[in-house]
Amino acid sequence: MIIRHRIPLLAAAAALVLTACSGGGAAAGKPAHPVFDAPVQGQPRKALLATQKARSASFTQTLTFTSRHGGTVLTSKGRLDFPGSRASGSLAWKLPAGLPGSTKEALLGTALADHTSASALRVAIDPGTVRIRPGKADYWLRYDESDPWETSSIDGLRGSEAAFGGTLLEIVSGAGEVKWSAAADGGRRYRAQVSAFNALDMFAQDIRAELNSSISPTSTENRVALDLTTDSRGRITRAEADLTPLLRKEDSALSSMNELRAVLTMNGYGPSEAPAPAPSEPTLAAKETVRPIADVPRGACVDGSTGIRNPEGTMVVQVSCQQPHDARVFAHPGLGGTDHPGEEAAERQAHAACERAHDSAPSSWTRESVESGAYWLTWPTRSEWGVGQEPKATCYVMSR
Repeated sequence: MIIRHRIPLLAAAAALVLTACSGGGAAAGKPAHPVFDAPVQGQPRKALLATQKARSASFTQTLTFTSRHGGTVLTSKGRLDFPGSRASGSLAWKLPAGLPGSTKEALLGTALADHTSASALRVAIDPGTVRIRPGKADYWLRYDESDPWETSSIDGLRGSEAAFGGTLLEIVSGAGEVKWSAAADGGRRYRAQVSAFNALDMFAQDIRAELNSSISPTSTENRVALDLTTDSRGRITRAEADLTPLLRKEDSALSSMNELRAVLTMNGYGPSEAPAPAPSEPTLAAKETVRPIADVPRGACVDGSTGIRNPEGTMVVQVSCQQPHDARVFAHPGLGGTDHPGEEAAERQAHAACERAHDSAPSSWTRESVESGAYWLTWPTRSEWGVGQEPKATCYVMSR
């Protein structure tokens, strides 16, 4: 005997919705979708893998720090070659008027002078090498993995999920508490949570120092909201995250910021590789040309943009004086004594020493100054004073 049981329409609809939300399991006779048929909690990670299997993609990301001065925006864009671990692109900062100097220096680094701080960089990344073309420079700087820049902003330019670091792709694998809904053209939208500790993976170590980096890896507080959108193949087309919990650090140079958000868009999937700098474009080895200005010989010329977020403003690129340059070093006068005399006294000694040196320096060096009779200087910090040698100031004129 056959017993027929009629399922109420409302109950049947609920069952269908539950099946759709649970994820996993392809329909009979239909190949499994590499992303959408996986368990829903693993679908963001599967979407990242589908994105990487597309071989290459174009991306644009904005990272926006918001304060009462307005939005401070870092725009990153370029082309990713996933299997080749290569990328090319650019980074550019847009700074609002009135932004405190300490905040600007934390984000861009300290420079020889305000106009030498590069707010825009071109970047080319290959396995083992990061090349940077800072500001208006007519050359590339090549940083190799063997160079001593592991904890600098150079290290932050290289990602683990894509060659170009600092994007939201770095945190997708940590997504949890995942919910989804249908998107246009057969894609999906995901709302997930990522721990603030994992979200720090987007940032280089020198920026992490200004963020809430004391978060425990096991903490369930300070969760970061992550939204993802995929196309019908499961490839990521958009990601957005509210990173504001990372700003909750006392005594930070970023304490004036009250919101931090990132938006990533991706398109142009296909087999094309990331373009590299042309062989005809000059390249300088950073190991041979990037150094503290205190180590630059008298009479030598430098550029102030190194691609490194330089907290002390002392790292420069030594370049030929026959090409346009930012500054020329004219003296390294000794300051005497091994005991630090105090901040104000050290500054007075350095100014007096550079004034005397300026008066006796070759006029062919000092007349390069963009302002007649003007010069700039640096001197050792308390921790550097008298370490290994007599403390010295470094005196230079700005040439452009």
